[in-house]
Amino acid sequence: MDTNFFNFTENLKSHKNINFFSYTGWSGLQVVKLLIPKSKKITNSQLDEIFPHLVNKEKIFISTENNIEFKSDDIDKTLNNLDAVDIVSKNIKYEFYSLKDAFIFMISSSKSDAPHGKSIYFNFKKDLEARNLWGGQIISRPYEGKELTVVLFDLKPGFKFEDKGHANEQITWLTEGEMDFYSNDKKKLLKTDIGVSIGPNHLHGGVSGGALGFDAFYPKRNEDKYKTNTNK
Repeated sequence: MDTNFFNFTENLKSHKNINFFSYTGWSGLQVVKLLIPKSKKITNSQLDEIFPHLVNKEKIFISTENNIEFKSDDIDKTLNNLDAVDIVSKNIKYEFYSLKDAFIFMISSSKSDAPHGKSIYFNFKKDLEARNLWGGQIISRPYEGKELTVVLFDLKPGFKFEDKGHANEQITWLTEGEMDFYSNDKKKLLKTDIGVSIGPNHLHGGVSGGALGFDAFYPKRNEDKYKTNTNK
């Protein structure tokens, strides 16, 4: 269970005209970048066929683009930048339809329990409180799911940080900017489409060149500073 860097663009897969990039970490935590061609749909049944190990598992979908239509049994929204949907209902039907070539991220874990409850729609910036988790020049917005924690971070240029490590698996990836990153004895420049899965209790940190991105955790973080009331 080591730290591993990955590149979404080097893991392209295709299934019945659906293209996606996927990375699965040591805990079962999985981050998928799904490509949606213009005027095409991606449905829950298609995703279940591609990812049978994630059937009836919590799935958090994040849009970093605009004009992606999402419809489900309980939500009907047009997803724009930093909109998200947390699917926590068993056997729910849903679909994504894009008005242009676009992509969305999906976060899930094969080792999570079967979810229950209503699906949750939110925007990372509009609906989540900005937290000073690290001090200094960083704004964090944590989302507490049923089984997963996802944090949007915005790091100013020159910001330095170091974490002594934690038992939860953490997968970090950027959507804008870059960051020199290290974990244990491994180092790499993180930028768009390059991410890292951090090993258990590995010392990690870095220096930001100005970066916007996400941390996903499984199991979810139980510290008070990571808790939100969005899923209550």
